[in-house]
Amino acid sequence: MKVLGRNTTIDFWRGLVLVIIFVNHIPGNLIEHVTPRNFGFSDSTEAFIFISGLSVALVYYPKIPQGDIVGVVKRCLRRAFELYRMHLLLTAGAIALFSIGYELSEEIGLIEEHGRSMVFGDTAKGVTGILLLGHQLGYFNILPLYIMLMLWAPVALVLARIHLGLALAVSAGIYGLARLELLTLRSWPEPGTWFFNPFAWQVLFTMGIVTGILMFRRQSFYSRPLMLASFFVVALSLLFTTAGFGLFPHLPETAQALFDLTKHDLGLGRIVHFLALAYVLTQFPVGDVLKRTFVGPDLKRLGRNALMIFAAGSLLSALGQVTMTLAAVKSSASPHMIGMVFTIIGIIGLLALARYLEWNKLNVAAPPKGMAKDLGLPASQGRFS
Repeated sequence: MKVLGRNTTIDFWRGLVLVIIFVNHIPGNLIEHVTPRNFGFSDSTEAFIFISGLSVALVYYPKIPQGDIVGVVKRCLRRAFELYRMHLLLTAGAIALFSIGYELSEEIGLIEEHGRSMVFGDTAKGVTGILLLGHQLGYFNILPLYIMLMLWAPVALVLARIHLGLALAVSAGIYGLARLELLTLRSWPEPGTWFFNPFAWQVLFTMGIVTGILMFRRQSFYSRPLMLASFFVVALSLLFTTAGFGLFPHLPETAQALFDLTKHDLGLGRIVHFLALAYVLTQFPVGDVLKRTFVGPDLKRLGRNALMIFAAGSLLSALGQVTMTLAAVKSSASPHMIGMVFTIIGIIGLLALARYLEWNKLNVAAPPKGMAKDLGLPASQGRFS
């Protein structure tokens, strides 16, 4: 059986995506204007879900040919429960931060916006809804999606073992039903549906799994026509998203009408753009180059400790929103500048946390002599896969 060492390029991209998610979750800070969502149809969410599927394949797929399907199911269920537990902790922490922020500022938006009014207005229903995943606060709805994807992962892995085309076909069929609104998850107690429809988003997760299996098999991806098509899609997306670099103000609205860019159920335009961008970035080994720069080691540390970094980033982003609100209410300082400074400090804090987590692993694990260089085994590949 083939054995792959830890893929540090995946760690790099995952770390970078976590930083971008953190920046985008503090709306109004100046740095968010230079994140990828301003230059293309897709954003960090697509990258997060695809990399998650890729990592799941690299970690769990080798167990499938060995006949350890039950073991894979157990591991995926255990991971889903870990994510559920973390989701509840993060949501509770966010509620506490927004509550304190409201008491300090009396800014009603802190307890009413982004689904928070249900928790503060009808606590019993709001808390019950959160426990059932039927109610999700804004900016705290990625983990519920990922929980559902981990429940889907064993099915996708088994289908991929039979044939990669079968896994993609079944996934595409589910996606089609989701786009027809025949498959969705309803919100409760508020009406509506989940912000991220997992039946739609699983198609990108499954594509990540298939890509991971191809990597495991060391199959080549290069195609000149596909590269040219990918360049065209990326350039077209850049043109529309930037309004022709400011020359044609109506292009972003036109793109919404032409290219199916809905985020709730993952529009086709978003999928095509992300796959094109990912293809270009991997065929020109951008990640391999960037991970060797001065920021590479720190971003790889973030990727290796992704769950804790995501959790810390989520709470810091909530604190950032509160801080910007207090700046707007209590002082004459620009909330946007305050948000930028907070974001920079927050990124530095995440990098420091990742360094501490790595140091703590080395000291607590205390590996036997001669095994220190073997800390990147595949079994540790996907702690946030």
